[in-house]
Amino acid sequence: MVFSPAGGLSVLLFMAVIIGICMMVVGAVGVASERLEFSVNREVLKSSFLLLLWLGFGTAVTYSRILQYRPYPIALTYFILVLIVSFAISLSHYGNRLALGLSLSALVLFQGFRLPLEIILYQWAQQGTMPYTMTWTGYNYDVFAGAMAVLVAPFANKNKPLVWMFNIVGWILAINAVYVGVMSSPLPFSWDIEPRLLLLYEIPYFLVMPVCVGAGLGGHVILTKALLYKA
Repeated sequence: MVFSPAGGLSVLLFMAVIIGICMMVVGAVGVASERLEFSVNREVLKSSFLLLLWLGFGTAVTYSRILQYRPYPIALTYFILVLIVSFAISLSHYGNRLALGLSLSALVLFQGFRLPLEIILYQWAQQGTMPYTMTWTGYNYDVFAGAMAVLVAPFANKNKPLVWMFNIVGWILAINAVYVGVMSSPLPFSWDIEPRLLLLYEIPYFLVMPVCVGAGLGGHVILTKALLYKA
């Protein structure tokens, strides 16, 4: 399996999305901490350190090439670890703070990063960097969740049924994207397609999983909690 790197501009745009997600996460911690009367500086520093630690861990794992040499079971284990960490953080008291301290509009708008991300992934498919199954021309329709987030966010604070609808649709599309990603990878039970999805094995492409997928799923957990709290 040979990986074809994407064009430089698309990679720069991808890194802009990654940096944007990280900044939104840290900023959300700051806003929620201030509203709930926690120490803003301490919480922002703590979240920034944990985020850098998480990114450093993922970079080290990818750089070691252990995932590429042993896609099964090591790559699958790392994939599951990312999901577990994302759910654990969003279900913890840190997730509670974000659910209580942020508006529904902010939590919905956060999911808007999925729109530019999916456009970039489509460009990568056109360049042969990844399979078309991971785009809206295949089986991944996550772009609609990003577009919905942008459209729903302005009305979210005053229309909870609309937010519930977005949250349910977003959940379905996010879970589907994870399934398609697994089935497009070089795992033994995946689809027989070319090229295979090899983003997890390359820097900086691997950031799709620990940052984008993790943030999307975790964001939906927090949004669900916020809807339940505000009910």
